Amino acid sequence: MSLEWLAVAVALLPPLGLWAAYPRRPVAAAAIFGLALASGAALLAAAPAAGRAAAALTALWGIGGAALAWRLVRRREIEHSAAAERLAGVRAQRERMAEELRGLKARGVNAELAHREASALYGLVKSLSEAMSWEEARPRVEGALEQYFGPRVEYALYVAGLRGEGEIRPLTVRGLRASPGAAWATLERLLQEQNATSGVARTFEKPERSVGVPIREGQELLGYLYARVPEGAASEAWLAKTQSFVSELGVAFRRVKLFQEVERLSEIDGLTGVRRRGAFDKKISEELVRAKTFKTTFALMILDIDHFKSLNDGHGHPFGDQVLKRIGSVLNSLVYDTDFVARYGGEEFAIVLPRAEPAGALRKAEAIRAAIEAEIFSVGFEELRVTVSIGLSHFPRDASTPEEMVARADSAMYSAKASGRNRVVDSDALRRLN
Repeated sequence: MSLEWLAVAVALLPPLGLWAAYPRRPVAAAAIFGLALASGAALLAAAPAAGRAAAALTALWGIGGAALAWRLVRRREIEHSAAAERLAGVRAQRERMAEELRGLKARGVNAELAHREASALYGLVKSLSEAMSWEEARPRVEGALEQYFGPRVEYALYVAGLRGEGEIRPLTVRGLRASPGAAWATLERLLQEQNATSGVARTFEKPERSVGVPIREGQELLGYLYARVPEGAASEAWLAKTQSFVSELGVAFRRVKLFQEVERLSEIDGLTGVRRRGAFDKKISEELVRAKTFKTTFALMILDIDHFKSLNDGHGHPFGDQVLKRIGSVLNSLVYDTDFVARYGGEEFAIVLPRAEPAGALRKAEAIRAAIEAEIFSVGFEELRVTVSIGLSHFPRDASTPEEMVARADSAMYSAKASGRNRVVDSDALRRLN
C-alpha cells in the first residue's frame, strides 16, 4: 500500500471505529483502536524524514480518534449496564410488591374465611342455646354447617337418643348418595371393617375420602358427624376443621337432649310407663293434620281392662297397680317406634297407629289382646289372668276430627264389653250392625 493511502486509512479509522462500534460494541471499538496503533506505527516507519511530522500528526489523529471512539462506546456500555441494573432493580421491586400484595390478598381471604368460620360457630352456639328440641336444632345446625364448610358440603349428622332411645339416628343428611355415611348401619360396618370405633375422630380414604368425628360431652357419645372431603382439600386439614366445628356441638347437644328428656318424662305416666292423657290429645290432633296433609290413614285403638274394679276390690289397689304397670309394659313392647301409647283414663289405654290400614290395625289389636290374656299375675298364692276389650276407629273412613275418632273407638270398645269382653270390635262392624 502506498504511503498516501496508508495515511488516508489511518485518518479514517476514528469515524470508521465509531460507526462500527456505536452504540454498545466495545470489543469492535477496541479492535479498531488496536488497528489504529498498528497502522500509525506503520505510517511513522514508512514516512520519509521530510514528511515524518505530517505522518506523526496523522498517526496521532488516527490513534487518538480510535481511542476516543472506544471510550465513548465503553461509557455508553457502562451507562446501558447501569440502566439495565436499575431496570432490573425496579422490576424486582415491583415483583416483591406484587408478591406482598398477593400475600396480603391471601391473608385477607384467610382472615375472611376465619371470620366466617368464627361467625358460624358463634351463631351455632347462640342458636342452639335457644333450641329446646331436635326439630328446632336441625335447621340451625344445617345453616351453620353450610356457613362453616361452604354451600357444597356433603355430610351426615347423627344424634344418640334422638327420640329418647339409646340408639344413634340421623338428624340430617345431605348429598351422600351411595355413601357408607348415609346410614348409621353402613357407617358402623365401615368402622368395623377398618378396626375403628365411633368414639375416635379419623379420616377415611376408602371407599371415599371422608372424615368422621364423634360429638362428645365428657365421656358420653352424643352424636357423630361424617363428611366427605372436597376435591383438592387435604384429609388431615379437613379433619382438623371438622373437629373445630364439632367441639362446639357437645355442650349444645347435651342441653337439647336434656330438654327432650325432661319433656319426655313430663309426658310419661309414672305408673304405667306410657304417655299421659295430655300428650295423647296433642298427638292425635297432630296425626290428624299430618294425615290430611299427606293424604294418608291412621287408626286409633282404645282398650279397657275387663272387670278392673272387681280386681281392685277383691285383691287391693296394689294389685291393680301391678296390672296397670304390666299392661303398660306389654303395650310398649308390642308397638312400633312410630306408634304412640298413652294412658287414656283410669284403666283405659289409647294407641295411635300412624299410616295403619284397617286390616293391619285389627291384626295388631288381636295380637295385643292375646298377649295380655297370656300374662299371668300373682297375688299371694293365687295366679290370675286379665283380659281387655278393644275398640278401633280409622281416619278418614270413620271420622274427620279427633273427637270423632275417640268417640268411634270408644263406642266400639263398649260394644266389645257388651258382647262378652276379651275381644276386639272395629267401628265399621259396629256401624254395619246399626
